Amino acid sequence: PKKVLVSRIRRLFYFIIPNFKFIISGRLSFKNIPGCQQKTLLTGSGVIDIGKNCSFGYKLGGFHRGGAIEIQPRYKSSEILIGSNVSTNNNIFICAANYIEIGDNTLIGQYVTVMDHEAHGIDPEKRRLIGQIGTVKIKKNVWIGNNVTILKNSEIEENTIIAAGAVVSGKFPKNVIIGGIPAKVIKGI
Repeated sequence: PKKVLVSRIRRLFYFIIPNFKFIISGRLSFKNIPGCQQKTLLTGSGVIDIGKNCSFGYKLGGFHRGGAIEIQPRYKSSEILIGSNVSTNNNIFICAANYIEIGDNTLIGQYVTVMDHEAHGIDPEKRRLIGQIGTVKIKKNVWIGNNVTILKNSEIEENTIIAAGAVVSGKFPKNVIIGGIPAKVIKGI
């Protein structure tokens, strides 16, 4: 009972305290408070929608101490939609300039980055400006391994597994394992 209470207080602290301004702004919608075992930062000016029974961070996972999970809808028109029963490991960065969707029952390993835009422009004269903007759609029941980077205009269909260290760009069918740099289909499930 005392251990459970301390655990619940820690989870609330990791989510509520760092995000108080974001929560009262009305830009956050959630079915119930996600279980957080690592500090989770909601930053940016856009909207975040979090489904039921989500958990962010894992205290027995690697690099738990001193790290953070950041969910950032960067601009007022940016949206990040996270489905129900989504679980992450530690040190995740999800950044939307436009739209990112993560489907129900998705598992996300540690050190995963999801971005729907190029952080900087290609043109040397416009290098300090944001680059091309797209979308990212991760469907239901996807398993994303450790150290994966998912780039703009990616669409990962249901039940796909993304191998550790992959760099994902493009559209991938359901029920496959993908991996590599750049990611490609390795085999069906």
